[in-house]
Amino acid sequence: MKKYLALVKLLLVKQFCQFRAASSKADKRKRGGTIALYVLLALCFAPTVVAIAVCMYFMGKIAGADRYLGTFLLLMCQGLVLIFGVHSVISTVFVVKDADRLLFLPVRAHTVFLAKLTVAYINELITTAVAAIAVLLPFGLGASASAAYYVMLPVAALLIPMFPMLVGTLVAMPLSALVTAFGKNSLVKTILRIAIYVVIIGLYMFLMYQFGFLTGSENGNALDNPEVYVREILENLEERLHVVMPYFHPDFMLMTAMTAADFAQWIAGFAAALGENIALLGLVFLAALPFYRRMLVMSVEEGGSRRKKGNETVKMENRGVVREIMRVDLKKTVRDPQIGFQSFAGIVMMPILVVIIYFCLGISDEGDASVLKLISTSSLYQAIAPVVILAYIGFIGAATNVLGLYPISRENKSLSVLKSLPVPFNKVLLAKVLLATSVMAVCDLLTCVLIVALLGVKWYYGAAVLATMLLIGFGSMCITTLVDLKNPRLSWDNFSGLKNMKNSWLAMLVAFLSAISIATLSAPFIVLYALFGQWFWLLIMWLVDMAAGGAFAAIAYKVMTAKAAKCFEQIEI
Repeated sequence: MKKYLALVKLLLVKQFCQFRAASSKADKRKRGGTIALYVLLALCFAPTVVAIAVCMYFMGKIAGADRYLGTFLLLMCQGLVLIFGVHSVISTVFVVKDADRLLFLPVRAHTVFLAKLTVAYINELITTAVAAIAVLLPFGLGASASAAYYVMLPVAALLIPMFPMLVGTLVAMPLSALVTAFGKNSLVKTILRIAIYVVIIGLYMFLMYQFGFLTGSENGNALDNPEVYVREILENLEERLHVVMPYFHPDFMLMTAMTAADFAQWIAGFAAALGENIALLGLVFLAALPFYRRMLVMSVEEGGSRRKKGNETVKMENRGVVREIMRVDLKKTVRDPQIGFQSFAGIVMMPILVVIIYFCLGISDEGDASVLKLISTSSLYQAIAPVVILAYIGFIGAATNVLGLYPISRENKSLSVLKSLPVPFNKVLLAKVLLATSVMAVCDLLTCVLIVALLGVKWYYGAAVLATMLLIGFGSMCITTLVDLKNPRLSWDNFSGLKNMKNSWLAMLVAFLSAISIATLSAPFIVLYALFGQWFWLLIMWLVDMAAGGAFAAIAYKVMTAKAAKCFEQIEI
């Protein structure tokens, strides 16, 4: 037990080491700034969480403390945990880059595996806590639930990740084996992992759509009239829930305990839920331990050949220095089993979000978008919708582009090679920013094609959104590159520890401020267009937005290049 706890502590310290105790005034100021940044970003996300909570409150108020509906809400929370946690399970447990050290520790393999599984479980608890606060708590308040519901809520938060961990582990094992079977074809590996990730999101969306959560209301917008929206959903749900939910027996018994009318029902539900979830954990352990041992040994056996390939001399062919650095950097990224997946899985969320918005606007039985049919032909929709999409999708993209968030940190121990290149660092820096922007450009293009095809936005407004998004994205990548240069994290073994840096939070703040700026610049022209109906107001609006995006990109690049070389020289390897 001591060895297990020591390993868990070690893994958590490595993952969350930015929260170490401040040893100087400078560290304390930096830590205070980080906390202030988190608070500000929490305020930015508050409206979305509040909107979900309001719908859940009305759901509880209308349906009461119904255990069938409550079980379905538990499944919704578990689906979110699975979406955000499956790659954490893969990177924390099955991608064993520290195998060469773990195998020689005086600790058994099952102890190491259990410690890694515990860390993955703790990571999933963070998502669970947010889901419980946004979904389960307001549902209980609306349903006027008994004291047992609130007493069991922390217990539910501890048990919710069990089923997602089982599913995530069962998905991770064949996926890891399939990835290993492709051998040196790293590009195929990365594409395969992203495809599986997209399939999981797609299945979750399909489930929500089948139960009515992604369909539009016939009596208005969900946010305008949440009670009517919730009533329509409950009418579609009632019959299905009574048939399907008992099959998810651990969740059904947990909700039985949370909505129990007497002590006997509570103790029976609690005992059954606890026992079944412990059995799920045991099943995860027994199923995955042999596979983990195999992956541990294979990582060490294949490690030598990979290291030799990584030390090969980079040949600068007649492609230009910047272009060649971009090519080598991209090739190295897709070959890394951790960074390759993380670098592209996040940004594919942008086109997926467009599809989700399309479904949320409501699809009729005939296949026509009922809400879109009413609003997409409006000239005012063509003025407002592209700006809203630019602000929202651009915000997501800037915060999920790993290539731009960690350009130096993802070099890890190979940073010494980068320092030894006979190339001015500004060219290396430009190559990294252009690589991040180029990858984002592909995703931006697909996103804009989808908003034209699905959301009814005119193609020329889609082109304006694409141009503005690229300029703002380039500026954001310059800022996050400079931030990473000032405080890179090197010598990491697990990417989960790297991605907990504040870079992504700062990128989200920059993207949020950019979105506010674009909205502020666009608002007067939209008002003028609404009043007078003259098309040139929108033309001026987009010219102003693109000019502002270009100015932001130019200033951010100038600031980055002015300070980057000095910051790079100060990095100690």
